Amino acid sequence: MKKVYIIHGYYASPHEHWFPWFVEKVQAGYGINIEVLRMPTPESPHVDAWLEKLHSKIGTPNNQTFIIAHSLGCIALLRYLESLQESFSLGGMILVSPFDKPLEIFPHLNDFVDVTPNYAKITRSVLQKYTVFSDNDMYIPASISKNVGINLDSALYEIPRGGHFLGIEGFETFPELYEIFRQMMNKSV
Repeated sequence: MKKVYIIHGYYASPHEHWFPWFVEKVQAGYGINIEVLRMPTPESPHVDAWLEKLHSKIGTPNNQTFIIAHSLGCIALLRYLESLQESFSLGGMILVSPFDKPLEIFPHLNDFVDVTPNYAKITRSVLQKYTVFSDNDMYIPASISKNVGINLDSALYEIPRGGHFLGIEGFETFPELYEIFRQMMNKSV
């Protein structure tokens, strides 16, 4: 049975941005169990607490598990996947505005990027990979997000003028992301 998780980012919650709309669309269109994880202390995040949350909620994913992550949630997801001791096969993931390098604007998030993810291990273990980024993200340069996608050998989707895909930027809905999700579901076993 398919299960979808969404990992929000810094200063976010399950009830912000495009998350509620996306959950409603997936439930209506697929009837799939989908959950936006409430990450601990999103206003002052700590990598160990976020990894512990992902381990406790997701455990070891399988080919029926799909994860969508936004911003800080992306690097948390990559660190979590890398930390799994046993072999796994994640059905698919969509990274929205990922980063894997320190961001000048957010130095307090550096503990999330103090280790470069083992991209080879992650790439081998994730069946479908998609990276979504914008040409005018005010927090994460497009080049950083694009390089994360290249390192993962993922499909790349640049959305013009998408900003950081926040509700205040008009992303209460996110049809482009839903279309990518549909592609992922159509290709899944």
